[in-house]
Amino acid sequence: MKIQGRKCTLTVLKDNEFIPLPYSEETVRLTSKGYTLPSCIGRRNRLKRIETGRLIQGCFVTRLEYLCAKALFLLLFYNDQTFDLYADRCFEKIIYKKVLIKGFELRGDNGEAFKLRFDLGGEDSWTESWPVVTPSLEWERRRTYFFDGNFVTADLKTLPLVYRFELTGEYGETTFYKIKLYFPLSEEHYPEKYRIEKLSLVLDLRDGVSIDLYDLEPEGEMVDINCADTVLCNQSFRITGPLVFKVRNEKEYLEIVL
Repeated sequence: MKIQGRKCTLTVLKDNEFIPLPYSEETVRLTSKGYTLPSCIGRRNRLKRIETGRLIQGCFVTRLEYLCAKALFLLLFYNDQTFDLYADRCFEKIIYKKVLIKGFELRGDNGEAFKLRFDLGGEDSWTESWPVVTPSLEWERRRTYFFDGNFVTADLKTLPLVYRFELTGEYGETTFYKIKLYFPLSEEHYPEKYRIEKLSLVLDLRDGVSIDLYDLEPEGEMVDINCADTVLCNQSFRITGPLVFKVRNEKEYLEIVL
């Protein structure tokens, strides 16, 4: 993948396993934290910055592909455990040690590849240079997963074309999940506010990969519009039940419950 004219790679190291990612972009960086001492009145002392520590901040974005999808959702499952991130930017090779996932966003636009963003942090994190013996780690190109908005179901009913969705999660003292759906307004499906017991998103039919969301509560109310033309709208839902990533095909059956 060429980023600003350069070939870059991004690799996760978790439990002694290297997971190369289909690299899109990243803003991971090491920053400092502390406080500022004001200058004294009537003197020429400048403001002084007292550094009390350093922390890693930023995010990275990757596509969902056959080889990395399960590993990425396992990172979300173990969101309270640290991992290392190897970034090869060509002009520098740097390792971000002991980072944590603070949140994520899985986004799908109809007909386009799924994009998964990880928001990173880490109070006790640091950076290191790559050992000389560590080579550049590139992912093996395989089939990318694309979002088909015709395969979204709510309580076993297929919804009208969902042309976009945004599934987000935040980790901290409490865990919070939310999804925002973009779809044509329809009397049959969303005439007013109501609860969805199960929402299913298909990631890939061939591999049998999907996500099931349980107990969705709408944020705000939907209003039906008596109009001859199609009316596009969006609706956000709080996910109060589990979020289940599933792989179900002839070779394997896997469930990761968040």
